[in-house]
Amino acid sequence: MSDNLDRILNRDGHFKHPIINSQTQARLMRLSPNRTKNRRLQYRLEVFDLSSFSSIEYTALSYTWGRAVSVDELYEILIDDQPFFVRRNLYNFLATAAGKETSGLFFVDAICINQLNSAERQHQVQQMTRIYRNANNVISWLGVPETVQDLDSVRILAQTRGRWDGFQYISYHPYWSRVWILQEVLLAQRVEVWCWYFTFPLDLFAGIDSSKVNYHISQVRLSSDGRPQTVVDAISRSCSPAERIITHRTRHVFRPIVDPLAQGTAVGTLEEMIKALAYPYMATETYQSSIPDLIHQVVRKFGMLQCSDPRDKLYGFLGILKDNSRAKVNPDYTMPISYAFRQALKIGLEEIGGEHWFGLYSTSRNQVYTILLTYYCDVRDAFDMEDSNSMAILEEVVAELRSEALTTEPMAEELWREWFRPHWEYALSFSAFQRLAGV
Repeated sequence: MSDNLDRILNRDGHFKHPIINSQTQARLMRLSPNRTKNRRLQYRLEVFDLSSFSSIEYTALSYTWGRAVSVDELYEILIDDQPFFVRRNLYNFLATAAGKETSGLFFVDAICINQLNSAERQHQVQQMTRIYRNANNVISWLGVPETVQDLDSVRILAQTRGRWDGFQYISYHPYWSRVWILQEVLLAQRVEVWCWYFTFPLDLFAGIDSSKVNYHISQVRLSSDGRPQTVVDAISRSCSPAERIITHRTRHVFRPIVDPLAQGTAVGTLEEMIKALAYPYMATETYQSSIPDLIHQVVRKFGMLQCSDPRDKLYGFLGILKDNSRAKVNPDYTMPISYAFRQALKIGLEEIGGEHWFGLYSTSRNQVYTILLTYYCDVRDAFDMEDSNSMAILEEVVAELRSEALTTEPMAEELWREWFRPHWEYALSFSAFQRLAGV
């Protein structure tokens, strides 16, 4: 049976969304304290211009859709007095929000976007940056614990913040394995993590204990911009899925906490001087950077996150990309998966090549095309493409890039002729990829 049973039932029931211009408007769902009718949860959809979202108070929901292959996994609610079917995880959130008497405007993609209209869905996907960035709050919904043991662990964590079982359950929850939650969390002004009726702040999962911050940072190599280097990777591989996402844009800044000269020359008893010298001169502050990413960075780091539509391995990252990278992407759900794969491959290879313009004095041919091949493998695996198909697309892409590099070279002619051209041409030759791939 189709995994889109909810969409089939909503289509067969002739559900009608309020009409919008999907390029300039969006719908929000209003939750009110009295929201039941004939024992069914009921809501209303309201239409707003996207240009006004920065002045509207609303909450955006971040959650996983889950499966819907049988009627047992669907629940009927009322939207504008019309029956509308939602999947279990979303229904559990709506029921929990009703129990907590939560009210106001909400953005919930499964309801606010007409999922049966491909054109609308395509346009609205491009507006996710604005929608999640302007939300007053984003709720990360982890669902309802499935066992009594999990429920007890989460309850104790909420009360004491000191129960490892509860922290492990939440920070390794399948929610953190989904593509779409990445931009929803990173773009948010404020995030609350809901696990049933329990609420947690996002910094609980950031992996930084303020009482041990100097010890923690001393174990991590930092790049010049303050971002933890991804290659380090006894620590980054051991962090939880939640921490991996939440700290993706975390920056660390060292600040003096006392005057080191005064501290080193302080006069007192031997015990007092030893105690003073034991304290670090520098403390570490953290903040969330808003600097966006390049396609090859997010595909490499987060390409193995899961989604029901493989095309979202590219389209699901649009909101966190730099403008020049995002402008090159044409999200089109009417096209096959290979179309999105091709875009991710070509744009990423262009970005990597651009990063090596000024590094070619010290970069060997082997290093350059190994980096490019590694990215090809990352994209191929992210989109789960067969080698025969992906290599054929790669051959077309490298031919295009080679041609474009020869005609749009922005560097000085001498640098191009003596350094860049022999590296880049060879690195983008299909034979180099074949040789390294063992084809």
